[in-house]
Amino acid sequence: MSRKAKPICYISARFPAPHWLFADKLTKQRFSLEAIALSDPGRMRALNEDAVVVDVEYGFAVVADGMGGHNAGEIASRIAVDTLRERLPIKIQQFRAGARQPRPHQFAEQLIGEANRAIYSTAAGHANCKGMGTTIALWLMHGEHAALLHIGDSRIYRLRNGQLQQLTRDDSLLRDQVESGLISANEAATSHNRHFVTRALGLELQTAVHIHEEALRAGDLYLLCSDGLTDMVEDSDIELILDQLKTNLELAAQHLIQLANDYGGADNISVALVRVLDTAQEKSGLLGRLLSWLKR
Repeated sequence: MSRKAKPICYISARFPAPHWLFADKLTKQRFSLEAIALSDPGRMRALNEDAVVVDVEYGFAVVADGMGGHNAGEIASRIAVDTLRERLPIKIQQFRAGARQPRPHQFAEQLIGEANRAIYSTAAGHANCKGMGTTIALWLMHGEHAALLHIGDSRIYRLRNGQLQQLTRDDSLLRDQVESGLISANEAATSHNRHFVTRALGLELQTAVHIHEEALRAGDLYLLCSDGLTDMVEDSDIELILDQLKTNLELAAQHLIQLANDYGGADNISVALVRVLDTAQEKSGLLGRLLSWLKR
């Protein structure tokens, strides 16, 4: 890779800046988070139309992969990410303060709907934005669970006990063709229709969101990524990198982007990594490190 991927909203929960302590005091949650987001334009494109953000204080991560003519894809992905970045903390604060309706996956879905309408109306009002849209992948922690919401072919994976599992289904023509038996998985890997998505934010006034919830476990590592990673790097290689570097998220993210670029870097590459930590164990470990430092 000719350049180092730029960290975006990097927030670490590791010593000596224990942000997880603040999050735990605020929410009394069993789990805390460590997260990082990196994005790179790749080797073939001058413009980066991806947008990505992570926030450990409010427990969410977002990846969006924009599409459209001129700079419109960049506009669409930025609208989507900015809407969630600005509005999610407000909804999460209300939920933590005792409001039990709507539930996290419900208000997250509502905000994705707001982003969809904002992109759609912007495209309708500006000729150079006509046809723009974006994928979206959102990971949101609430209590001991995570809500996963997505549209398009940006993916969410989970590494648990050394095993990588894809948790989202691509909204893509290729996925539909493979599942219907029209083409094989091997044929899909070389198809010219690899980037044809069947659903995205901003293309219609209303759009359906895929929603999945699951229980968290300490040690879980979640990866959100644009197809600039998964088109270039096999899942087995992603699994190997994440398993070997799961305690160093910045290095893991850099390796993923470097590998995608080494294999051609045909598209923008964005990754967000979120590691689930046991708050009690982290506090114990931090106390031990503090005592060791004081004894020097």
